[in-house]
Amino acid sequence: MHFVYTKQWGRLDFRVWISLIMVAVVTLALLGYKVATNVSCPEFELKTTSNINHISEGPHTYFVNEQVRFFATRNDASLMVTWNFGDKSATQIGASVTHSFIKEGNYLVTAIINGRCSESINIRVIQNSTLISTSNSPQINRIVSDDVVATGDKAVFNTTAESANYNWSVQELPEMGQQATKAATFIFTKAGTFTVILKLDQGTSYQKIIQVTDPLGPADNTTSSIPLPPGPAEVGPPPLPVEAPEKKPEEAKQEAPKPASQEPAPAAAKVYDQLPEPAIQAMLEEVAEGKKTIADFNNILCNGAGTKVMANNQSTSFAALCNELKEKKGLPLLKRKKRIQSFKVVRDPANGNCVKIIYITYK
Repeated sequence: MHFVYTKQWGRLDFRVWISLIMVAVVTLALLGYKVATNVSCPEFELKTTSNINHISEGPHTYFVNEQVRFFATRNDASLMVTWNFGDKSATQIGASVTHSFIKEGNYLVTAIINGRCSESINIRVIQNSTLISTSNSPQINRIVSDDVVATGDKAVFNTTAESANYNWSVQELPEMGQQATKAATFIFTKAGTFTVILKLDQGTSYQKIIQVTDPLGPADNTTSSIPLPPGPAEVGPPPLPVEAPEKKPEEAKQEAPKPASQEPAPAAAKVYDQLPEPAIQAMLEEVAEGKKTIADFNNILCNGAGTKVMANNQSTSFAALCNELKEKKGLPLLKRKKRIQSFKVVRDPANGNCVKIIYITYK
């Protein structure tokens, strides 16, 4: 009788039990939807290569302006990989790309596959210089400076090496003297190639070759090394002119030029609509809503409904893609339209810049 009048069960009001049951049902439904629509990331690892052997510099260490090739261990051309090199340069797209860094430093290079799976690698960039030591073995140079400087400007040379004493000098210009600080400053007054030398404790020394340019250009007071032609006294009398033979009347006659045959004009190439990628993606989203059809893309795609499509890393056609987007996905009570996650097109410049391949991921 107590349960009937108070509407309680287990010392809890029945409305609390109803709320708990509803929360449990919604949680199970969301968990089921997540499991049904989950797409796992492909396993891949970032690697780098170049044409220079960098064993002595350490892993992932390269020189300034060196061409470095980045690729994923799963080198699949169907994957859409976007590369961010961490140096404020433009991103690149491709399973394998090359890039060069213009400044020293440490850069975090990130690869994003299919717009959602990411992996990063740390790259160290140093100057390309040569160390001269007592053992004459090449090592990492510790001199940091610009490779090209102008006459009259202050050229600052620094070092990453630690020592009790520092001695800087320019091999070709001893009149510039020596400097005993960790950072040295030289002002070059003439153009050319010069060798900057840094000597440290225990006989260790470094050298770096720099190029000094003259912004005003070379002087005009140089004499030409090209020999002059002989003077009049060395040249004999000019030869007598030779009379040209008279032409016969038959030879004087010239045939009238024949008119060039006119070739038929080539057929006019088809003009395609040059819509940007966001506009084409918006049209595909309207296909999923039933507002657009395949015929609306005839003036964009090279092969119409048969245009090649890489959808979720699977090769298909544009017609099959439209049919797939129209179908709703999910549990019976929670069906919804498919959502596009990434979209990219490849155009054919030889055929009116029409779209010949579409890369798309959706779920």
